[in-house]
Amino acid sequence: MRVRELVVVYDVGCAHCSRIARELPDCVTVRVRVRSCQDPALPDIYPNLRRYPAITRCATPGIGVVRTDGSVRWWTGLRGVVGITPVLRPGALPTAVTLLRTALKARR
Repeated sequence: MRVRELVVVYDVGCAHCSRIARELPDCVTVRVRVRSCQDPALPDIYPNLRRYPAITRCATPGIGVVRTDGSVRWWTGLRGVVGITPVLRPGALPTAVTLLRTALKARR
């Protein structure tokens, strides 16, 4: 299935998460929508996000891969690289890994 866009859930108060939201769009070929983990409407917008409380608690970075049929597959932490690999720009893998790794380390 093809990827329509990515959703990055981030903590606006976290410099590392904000960096992901700011720099990831340069690494991928699709639109990136950024959403704050503090947004109370987030579970209503993305109902299957309720299965990933670590994302909404900002315990780990979260990336949602929105497919062309509208379904969303959530990836947490460093595993987010697997989800975005199909839409990475050539040569952007090291940057994407660094972004996610930095945010993940900051959470520990």
